[in-house]
Amino acid sequence: MSDMVYDIGTIRNVILDSQHLLSKSSKNIENIVSDICGLQYDPYPAIHLNQYMMLWNRKKDFSAEQLDIAAYKEFKIIETWTFKRNMFFVPYNEFALYRTATKGIVRWGNSDEGWLRDTDNTEVQAAESELKKNLTGLPGMTPGQIWEKLNFSEEWHKYRREHDQNYNLPIFQAFYRMTRKRDLVVCGRNPGTFKEPVYILKENLGITEWPNQGIDDKQAVVWMIERLVSSLGVTDPVHVSHISGLTTRDVAPVFQELLNEKKIFRLPYKIGRKNYYIHSSKANLLDTKTIENSDEVRLISPMDTIVRDKAWLATFFDYSFSFEYFQKKDMKWPLSVLVGNRFVGYIDCKMDWKTKRFIIKEKNIFNSTYKEYEGIDSAIRELAIFHDAKEIIEKVL
Repeated sequence: MSDMVYDIGTIRNVILDSQHLLSKSSKNIENIVSDICGLQYDPYPAIHLNQYMMLWNRKKDFSAEQLDIAAYKEFKIIETWTFKRNMFFVPYNEFALYRTATKGIVRWGNSDEGWLRDTDNTEVQAAESELKKNLTGLPGMTPGQIWEKLNFSEEWHKYRREHDQNYNLPIFQAFYRMTRKRDLVVCGRNPGTFKEPVYILKENLGITEWPNQGIDDKQAVVWMIERLVSSLGVTDPVHVSHISGLTTRDVAPVFQELLNEKKIFRLPYKIGRKNYYIHSSKANLLDTKTIENSDEVRLISPMDTIVRDKAWLATFFDYSFSFEYFQKKDMKWPLSVLVGNRFVGYIDCKMDWKTKRFIIKEKNIFNSTYKEYEGIDSAIRELAIFHDAKEIIEKVL
């Protein structure tokens, strides 16, 4: 089996087609978000935030306001904590499924389920009821506005700004619990570097119960893993574990269950020393005639799902990159340059929002075939237009 010949170009096409990166999609935002298992929210503002970049690379004629409308006006997608306890946008109808499937993921020493259990007591329960009562019928507000409205501004300042644990009141714990469970829904984000969230009680939006709420924990995990296999194109339990935060020990039996039910298939050859899997709905894509090679260019954010697992990325695309997220001075935000089904380099760029200048700090195309490729320059111009830039500045190293 391991000696069978496979075409890496075809496998890459399957992966990219599954992620809507081979050609841009005409689907609506919620369907694209569903297909790729969510958009990770990231606040780093060097250019448009990761969630906008993910859709810009995947949806035809995308503008940033389309995501804002879908998330904060129409509520077709919802901000919530899912994979690795990070913030993601997921479809409204799938919110409860993701929350149930990921509530046991342990990171930073705890899980959402564990944290909610540890903070559940009679005082906090009473505070939740009181907070819900006080916010009923009110429009969206920032945390500061909420505490000003409820006459807790001074206590909130001491707790949040002065880190005085004596002011970690039950009502503040209730607030965090309600935001974590999405009893308080993000209905907007204010302008500024950190995009302060605006919260509204879910009942004020007419949401009394989330769709699929109450699904069995195991069913939710199986559903989510099957969705991930479909969205990732070609994957294995270790890859799914790395993306989701579930342990490989928990993921592997679900793969076997899906395999037994013929919802997924094992590829008839090993890649390296490992077996990989494909969703049954994608098996036809292994026919090289079904997908033509493309020369379209994508500029992939470093927080994009497609590049989050470096070992998997190197295996299938012979590509890797590094960046330091927490470095403040000379911090790089490399956009990986994807041409068709191969990564050919990266660009490090920054948008000066005040002067409306789009600045290329570094352009590193290491594949000589594409060093003078007009398609890359065209994609950079399109990205600058996406940012409403008036000028593109390319620094010479």
